[in-house]
Amino acid sequence: MGLRFPNHIGQAAGLDKNGRFPGISSALGFGHIEVGTVTPGGQPGNERPRLFRYPKINALVNRMGFNNKGSKALADYVSSVYPKPERMSPLGINIGKSKGTPLHEAIDDYLSAFTDVVDQADYVALNISSPNTPDLRKLHRREYLEPLLSEIKSHNAAWAKKKGCKPVPCLLKISPDEGYRSIENIVDLAVEHSFDGIIATNTSARITQGGYGRLEKGGLSGMPIEKSSNRIIRFISRVTDNRLPIIGVGGVFDNDSATRKLDAGASLLQLYTSFVYNGPSFPSQLANSLAYRKMRWS
Repeated sequence: MGLRFPNHIGQAAGLDKNGRFPGISSALGFGHIEVGTVTPGGQPGNERPRLFRYPKINALVNRMGFNNKGSKALADYVSSVYPKPERMSPLGINIGKSKGTPLHEAIDDYLSAFTDVVDQADYVALNISSPNTPDLRKLHRREYLEPLLSEIKSHNAAWAKKKGCKPVPCLLKISPDEGYRSIENIVDLAVEHSFDGIIATNTSARITQGGYGRLEKGGLSGMPIEKSSNRIIRFISRVTDNRLPIIGVGGVFDNDSATRKLDAGASLLQLYTSFVYNGPSFPSQLANSLAYRKMRWS
């Protein structure tokens, strides 16, 4: 993507929705930080309680609902606390549609948010996969996804021409609950419209499977989705001949699970649930562990 990453380990979107502490995240050892998801104008999110811990299975369930202060507010704040020339770790900004925006108007939300954040983003991620925004996952369908990617590509090119620079890298964040045919269609469209990578994957809405007992409704993250995330990473890597960068998310809790994702085809990794359970020293510990393992076997 034309970016330099100090290590493999990134902070997943959802932890810092409003871009309040990217510099702190970098200091904790994250090699990249993804903030958001943000929407145009902001919104309060779903009713509380909306985040649930299941430590026995190293999992979380959230139904946050894109609570955020808005894409412009995030960009304005990031410009003051984590300006581009002073960054040690690349900053990704994750954007989505508002809860009240009908699906046929979703493109307008993404374009508005993109316009607000593009100057401050090292890359932009389009979230089309949260299970907590009504109908959002329908954007995986070709009839919705193709025009969305086309419009983002056009606006990105126009922005780059105006600034006299290259377009900002753009990635798609996809669901772990999609079938292979759907994923192949998504990847084909991403390549066709010059998208720079895939973030695989978001949380799973299939929270009644796997013998975990009764879980709250929402998006399941952590160890229970590791296998489905790895399965999708492996498939994308195979159908693209390893030519499309993949950021692997879902169930990275230690060196072994991180290595499984890299071996499946991920170029970078992101943490959320394991950061919650393992604490602030975990990103640097895991990054150093992977670096040592790579050095040992090289």
